[in-house]
Amino acid sequence: MDCRETQNEKTSTEAATTAHSKNHTVRRLVLGAVIFLLCAGLLFCYLNKVFSMGDADANRQTFKAFYAEPKNTIDVMYLGTSASNRYFINPLAYEEEGITCFTVATMGMPMFFVPDLIDEVQKTQDPKLYIIELRWVLKNRDLITDAHIRRVTDNLKYSSIKKDAIDTAFTQMDGSKGMLGDIGENGLDYYIPILKYHGRLSEGNMSPGDFKLTSTKNKTKGYVMSFNTTKQVNQFPGRVSEKREPLSDIAETALDATLDKCDKLTAQGDEVLFVLSPYCCLKGQKPIFNTAFDKIRDRGYTVLDFNRPEMYEELGLDFDKDYYNSKHVNYLGAEKYTRYLTAYLKAHYSLPDRRGEAGYESWEDAYAIYQDYVKNGIDTIGIKADRGGPVKTVKYRGKVLNKKEIEALDKEKEQVLQERNEQDGILEEAEQKQEEQKQEEQ
Repeated sequence: MDCRETQNEKTSTEAATTAHSKNHTVRRLVLGAVIFLLCAGLLFCYLNKVFSMGDADANRQTFKAFYAEPKNTIDVMYLGTSASNRYFINPLAYEEEGITCFTVATMGMPMFFVPDLIDEVQKTQDPKLYIIELRWVLKNRDLITDAHIRRVTDNLKYSSIKKDAIDTAFTQMDGSKGMLGDIGENGLDYYIPILKYHGRLSEGNMSPGDFKLTSTKNKTKGYVMSFNTTKQVNQFPGRVSEKREPLSDIAETALDATLDKCDKLTAQGDEVLFVLSPYCCLKGQKPIFNTAFDKIRDRGYTVLDFNRPEMYEELGLDFDKDYYNSKHVNYLGAEKYTRYLTAYLKAHYSLPDRRGEAGYESWEDAYAIYQDYVKNGIDTIGIKADRGGPVKTVKYRGKVLNKKEIEALDKEKEQVLQERNEQDGILEEAEQKQEEQKQEEQ
């Protein structure tokens, strides 16, 4: 009896030891699996940040700067295309009137992103005024490219808003006959950047900063400075018209969605201003803008159209000196636009003067950075600095050039103007074909 009890106890002990060993092994396997998945997840997130839009991209730098702004320090948000971030010098508005306006804009940014961007802004800021640029309403879905989409979606933080922005792009591009006709079928890389950008390594388009997750930020509150900021290429005033022409279906849908979002903003006490910054409008473009103006004003919103001769005069615009191409002003034109719009904002909206307030020192720093960038003045390309004198003097990068250097710049100017005229001709031809196709369908 004692032997059997001893044997049973031994068997029970061995069974308990085996079970404990198995449980320990299972726990170790589970723990190992959890650690592996955690490491894999962290590595996946890291690689998606490494293989993304390059740190040198100006659009990326703008979003990085916006996300770094202290909470609830922005009183005005400016949203739109490069017609926004090349025109409004945010630090100058602060210097002159104490207005803290930040511009979130990308090159060719589709207007259908505006509602999502407003939602993104409101996660960290509480602006009382939104300025929305209208240049994009000329577009149709066939002209929208992959870059137009990614400059926004790739730079949004991961959230339901980012997903909604991507889904909106897929929906809006449905039926496109351009490069994004199959975006909905092959769009996984919009959600997972590494699928799009892994080729940067083999292309040699990577830097040590990419692997260190360097985060370069725009230093002038969304105003974009580049070599073009101080460049000068003479232009011609845009075409003026009082006619009306219909918007494309995608532009009308995007504008309607933006206006619906604006209704929600005004319902909570915020205000909205629409603007069309001055540029060299081509034939047939102004009638489309006029239709957009009508829709906006019918909904009760203000539009400032700077593409009228009387506005050129009020701004003091000089098309020989204030532009670097037909669509964008240099810093001389930007200062004129900024000063006019800043004075308008001060006169028509209740915006606080933040100058001297604690927590706004970065705006003073931004103005100093802007001043330093333009301290050498404009770089003229084949323009007479002294129109009244017999000697043609040209300044480039702060240096007065000799005759041979001037001739070289004159050739560059001719090339720039030729490229612009060719581009204008392509756009006019495309518009003409669309008009002919419309007439055939009718």
